[in-house]
Amino acid sequence: MSVNERDQILDEVKRMEPDPPRSKLDDYAEIIWELRRKRKRIYAITEFLAGHGIRVGKSTVARWLKAHPVPKANAAGRQIDPASLTPEARERSKSFFNQSTDSTHETTTRPYNIG
Repeated sequence: MSVNERDQILDEVKRMEPDPPRSKLDDYAEIIWELRRKRKRIYAITEFLAGHGIRVGKSTVARWLKAHPVPKANAAGRQIDPASLTPEARERSKSFFNQSTDSTHETTTRPYNIG
C-alpha cells in the first residue's frame, strides 16, 4: 500500500459519521465520574441516577465504569504553592527533607540471622 492510498483511506475514515453511543450511560459520563471522584459506591450512583429518572442496574454501572475508568486528575494542579505555607510548615518540611543520614536507623545488628 502506497502512502497516497493510505492517506486516501484515512481521509475517508475521517469523513465518516461517528456511531451513536452504545450505552445509555455515555451521556452521563461526567456525572458518574464526578460521583466516583467523590468516592461514591456503585449502589449510590445507581440510586442517584434513579432519583433523576435514569433507571439502570448496579451491574450496568459497574461494567460501564470498568470500560470507562475515571480520568486521572492533573497532578500539577494539586501541587501546593510554597508561598502559601506558614513559616512553621516551611521549617518542618526543611528539617524533614534535609535530615542527616547519620541516624542509627537500620544499622544495629540483629540477634537473629535473617538475610
